[in-house]
Amino acid sequence: MTANDGNQDDLPARIALEAGVSRQLVLTTFQQHGLPLASAAALPRPLRVSRLRIAGDRTVTPKGPFDTNLELGNSLTVLVANNLKGKTSVLELITWCLRGTHREDLQGVVKSWIAELDCDALVAGRPLGFRLSMDHGKIFDARILSAPTMEALRDVRVARADLGVTEVVAVQDEAAYGDATAALMLDLMNLGRLENAQATAASGRAAHGWPVYFGAVYLPAGGDRALLGDVVMGGLAGRLLQVFLDLPSAALLTQVRAIRDARAATSKAEHADVTRLRALQAQQYEQTRLELAGAKERLVALTDQSEAADSVGSLAAAVVKLGRELVDAESALRHTQQAYDILRAQRQSDEKTLNDLRESAVARALFHALDPVACPRCEAPVTSARKAAERDAHTCSMCASSVVVAVDESSREHIEQEARDRIKASREAEQVAKDQLVAASAAARSVRGKVADVEQRLQMAERAKQTGERAELVATIARLEGMLSVLTPPDGAEGGGLDDIQRVLNAAVSLLEADGVQASQGLFDALNTEIVKAAQRFGMRDLDRVKIDRGARLQVYKSGGPREWFSRQSPGERLRLRIAVVVALLRVGTQFGLATHPGLLLIDSPKAEEVQDVDATALLTELESLTAEIPGLQAILTLVDEPLARGVLTTSNVIAPATPGGPMW
Repeated sequence: MTANDGNQDDLPARIALEAGVSRQLVLTTFQQHGLPLASAAALPRPLRVSRLRIAGDRTVTPKGPFDTNLELGNSLTVLVANNLKGKTSVLELITWCLRGTHREDLQGVVKSWIAELDCDALVAGRPLGFRLSMDHGKIFDARILSAPTMEALRDVRVARADLGVTEVVAVQDEAAYGDATAALMLDLMNLGRLENAQATAASGRAAHGWPVYFGAVYLPAGGDRALLGDVVMGGLAGRLLQVFLDLPSAALLTQVRAIRDARAATSKAEHADVTRLRALQAQQYEQTRLELAGAKERLVALTDQSEAADSVGSLAAAVVKLGRELVDAESALRHTQQAYDILRAQRQSDEKTLNDLRESAVARALFHALDPVACPRCEAPVTSARKAAERDAHTCSMCASSVVVAVDESSREHIEQEARDRIKASREAEQVAKDQLVAASAAARSVRGKVADVEQRLQMAERAKQTGERAELVATIARLEGMLSVLTPPDGAEGGGLDDIQRVLNAAVSLLEADGVQASQGLFDALNTEIVKAAQRFGMRDLDRVKIDRGARLQVYKSGGPREWFSRQSPGERLRLRIAVVVALLRVGTQFGLATHPGLLLIDSPKAEEVQDVDATALLTELESLTAEIPGLQAILTLVDEPLARGVLTTSNVIAPATPGGPMW
């Protein structure tokens, strides 16, 4: 839709068309997020300080109570004093009153001297009196008074109906004063809260109020990087510039962009959470599937042991009984084996004896004698040597006496027959023992088989106890199958797409930015021209041109040189460019009929920013000229060099200590 379609001023309709949603959804979205649907042109927001009163008790030389009134001129006021004599603290105390909170630069010992702090200022055409009562540097009572004229506020610290002085703020602590002052100043000066996305904030957005705007009033030191204001992060310098140029819906744009960015960050985080959840579900699904397969395999492995119906107890008793039988059978086998071994040895001995009888006369002579192995009296062993001597030398193996060999042929036949009879008897006995050994071995083997059989049945009966495990596995399988039905595998679909609300916010940002660009056509060219003029008058003679964008990023072009950024300039040049930007804003505002910068400038010790005397002279001269020339421009500046201030300035207000070298207050 173009500007000629008749709905250019209907922002909700334009956003709905851009986002592809209904107009009602746009209205609902703006309402839910507390966003205005339109913003009227800003009203003028001049800010001017007329008086500062400081009363208290100084604890250093010169010690004692004090009550100082500083009358500040409508154009340029220069506070001149030696270092550490209170001129900077004047700016800090004005800031405390008007901003609602003091800066860290305000020394604690200075605060501890103050009992009463009064500041009279004209805020957007409304006379206000800021009244702080303090004890040991802490606010215990704070009031903001409203009056019909600035004169009615003088010497008044509480509401006075007879003078038309009323209280618009009355609080009893420092934090409450800061909050109340910030809210009042935003309202009176027709300024909206600036927002930007911030991940550490609970809402995902950070809101910036009056203290951020005041950073464009109390100019930061020359070395700071911000061109406008004193906050570099979050793009706040650009947003201040857009507000001070009265671009359409500049404050609304900052709010919409902050909400959009915060929702986008939240959506991204939620998408990451969903992705992690899906990965976890997939992992749980696979793990459950594997556990289910394993349980089913174990169930199949558990066979039904029906043959193991016998009770474990009876089988165990049978094992014990058969064990005893096996012990007896094994014992009988051992005894039978031993008897067989003895009888076999006897048969072998008888066969040897027969051989000896046939070969040895001594053997025949001693056939019926003993065959001792030891002496019956002393138990001395009959060695193999003695037995050999008996056979070969015919000496008794017992007593070593000679053996008389006198055996006739008939006796020899008789002896050999008797030996043969013995062999027959020993062989028969050996056979009987062998038969008994075979029988005993078979009996033992049979018992062993029975024991093995019963032990196998017992083992089978023990395995029959696995019935409980089978039941547990069945229950486990049922549980895992139930889990598997819930843990369905991811479908692979990608989340994180834009929802309708995000589309509305994206469309709103796009359209508001486009409106700002369209409205700023010609505006930035004029602003660039005025910045160059003011900076050249402040002593930057070699400045050729500048280019500032909507983000308050300033490109600097010097004669014969390349493009440089504002941050690359010297501290003194940065200070002069900051002042030039404010002067240019006020000039462009007058030219285009815009409500821009409040017009108050607090500048602390410009000579400290490497500004030489010749440059300081130019700065003072041009500030005096510009504050007289530009309606609504007031500058309060501090210097150490009183002769320079009095020698250069002709119409401006110069405030010095009552006593040379003494304190400002």
